[in-house]
Amino acid sequence: MRRLSMVFVVVGLVALLFAIPAQADLIYATGMDANSNGIDDYFTVSGGPAYLVTSIAAGWPVLPNPALTSGKYISWNADQSNATQGGVQGQLYIYEFNFDWAGANLYTTFDFRYLSDDYLSDIKLNGMSLGVNNLDTSSPWMSSYVKNGVVGTVQSGSNKIEFLVWNTGGNQPPYNGTSGPTGMAADFTVHGVPEPATMLLLGGALVGLAAFRRRLQK
Repeated sequence: MRRLSMVFVVVGLVALLFAIPAQADLIYATGMDANSNGIDDYFTVSGGPAYLVTSIAAGWPVLPNPALTSGKYISWNADQSNATQGGVQGQLYIYEFNFDWAGANLYTTFDFRYLSDDYLSDIKLNGMSLGVNNLDTSSPWMSSYVKNGVVGTVQSGSNKIEFLVWNTGGNQPPYNGTSGPTGMAADFTVHGVPEPATMLLLGGALVGLAAFRRRLQK
């Protein structure tokens, strides 16, 4: 009877182990537009459409560029040339990307490549800062910035990634004076990693299985 109970315990642990959903990386680049309507399929900008930029500002690198980012520029307006956006008031723009995640909460790591005009002051996951910005540079729109292995927590259900970009005319944020063109381009990958409770469950199942095998061998 004791041996039978042990069988049920170990079988239950192993079954629970295999019930943990398989994880898959989430990969996205700004500027995806499956229906060719000129609007990013998943991003919004401060609650409105994220338009694919068709007229870029002077000094912006031409994108997409595999060496910089596979993303395209997106913004609140498709025309971000200096001529048409030369007197826009400086403000914060929030580029928001939403996705669903099945299963338990998972500690994850993120890889980012991005350009922003002007300063990217933070990237947030579900309202929590990931500690990513380019505030220490004088011309953030001229070069690509890379951050790998950034740690965050993806939750079961709906998740939100926010890129906080200040339009400042080259000034350090916060800034609300006269500014100019603004936009962002990025590609990013979300890598799932089981949270500690899941790892503990995995370890317990394997230890239990090993102990059971030793008992059967006696």
